[in-house]
Amino acid sequence: MDEKLLQGRQLLKKEIPKRAYEKTINLAFIETRKAMIITKHYIECQRCGYKGTKKNCSLTNNQYFCPQCIQLKRVDSTELLISLPVGENLERDVTFCFEGVLTTKQNKVSQDLLKAYARKKTHLIHAVTGAGKTEMLFELIKQVLSDGGRIGISAPRVDVCLELYPRLKKVFPDEDIDLLYGESKVGFTGACFIICTTHQLLRFYHFFDVLIIDEVDAFPFRNDKYLQFGMRQSLRKEGMLVYMTATSTPSLEEEVTTSKGRISLVSRRFHGFDLPVPKLKYIKGLAKHLRKGRLPRYLVLACQQTSQKILIFFPNIELMTTSFLLLQKKFPNKNINYVYASKKDREDIIKKMRKGEWDILLTTTILERGVTFSNISVFVICADHRVYNKASLIQIAGRVGRDRYHPSGQVIFFHEGKTKAIRQAVSEIKKRNKES
Repeated sequence: MDEKLLQGRQLLKKEIPKRAYEKTINLAFIETRKAMIITKHYIECQRCGYKGTKKNCSLTNNQYFCPQCIQLKRVDSTELLISLPVGENLERDVTFCFEGVLTTKQNKVSQDLLKAYARKKTHLIHAVTGAGKTEMLFELIKQVLSDGGRIGISAPRVDVCLELYPRLKKVFPDEDIDLLYGESKVGFTGACFIICTTHQLLRFYHFFDVLIIDEVDAFPFRNDKYLQFGMRQSLRKEGMLVYMTATSTPSLEEEVTTSKGRISLVSRRFHGFDLPVPKLKYIKGLAKHLRKGRLPRYLVLACQQTSQKILIFFPNIELMTTSFLLLQKKFPNKNINYVYASKKDREDIIKKMRKGEWDILLTTTILERGVTFSNISVFVICADHRVYNKASLIQIAGRVGRDRYHPSGQVIFFHEGKTKAIRQAVSEIKKRNKES
């Protein structure tokens, strides 16, 4: 580790190799801050912004710790956060290898982002699933890097980051791009281009000239004031924020307009085809049948009749694993697997789905956003379950038809009663299809 690896970071001494610590700690421009501020009754974490009572954060010997960001290595009241300020931005050449052609709407958003960058104003891209949001970012990324700046794309879900990395590496082949998430084998290398989960932003301090939050309304970033604290602390003083989502919220839009930022609305997919409108299939006692080892006849027929690969969503792991065994027995000649957040071979399973190696992949809501599989149909089991809201159902339906060569497919919501979320999701999809 050299000086570059501490620039724009905030690390604990125990996170820095000994030789690097000894080399940098006496530099005149190094910044050290107490990791925790202690008042009469409270402690406040300087890394994530958490504020709690001394009683709830107490260790021995009148010391305290932060329970909120403990997964990033425990920080306590005896420690310092160590940083080096980022260096001066110097213009440079950037290799740009995008051979595609943006649609008129995509190009308009791309140019709007460049204007927002010049003004350093927050910008929200509210674009339907499959609109090509990533492609709209290319010119902005190129400009920031050409200016010698530092840019980050962060998302609440690791699978979104894993999908973005190879796509962006292909367009910017000569750039060092750091991919940071909890299980990543390679850490921060000092790159100016970062792709990371939103938790990883807590390790940055006044680093980014531009920070893009993809799937901004997704769990766990949504309504998490500590992750949002980390997001803002990771920006430089004049840094710019870009939010992206297919399912915006009134509060998000109010935040953007209040800060004098702007909103780009894209209601049409890049290939011009409509969003898939879900079919609704009522099955009485659906979950009960599955738990008793019975596959609903309509589900079997739907699996048999489609020529596409199938992605099936479940509200919980227990119902998914039960159904997995039933589907394996019913379709012994098909390649079937399942995935959930903590499954050890999760990354490999998803890579194989992208390659079309699974005929049927069962999943929890971890794959509701930001992942692209070619030529698939999507089924949602127990779409009336409380785990699904309007936004998640729209996002799930949006997994279908994202490929210009396969712009359509089936979306079926299997349910035991139409919920408000189901009705709202279908209504919103139809509304977007009517807009130009």
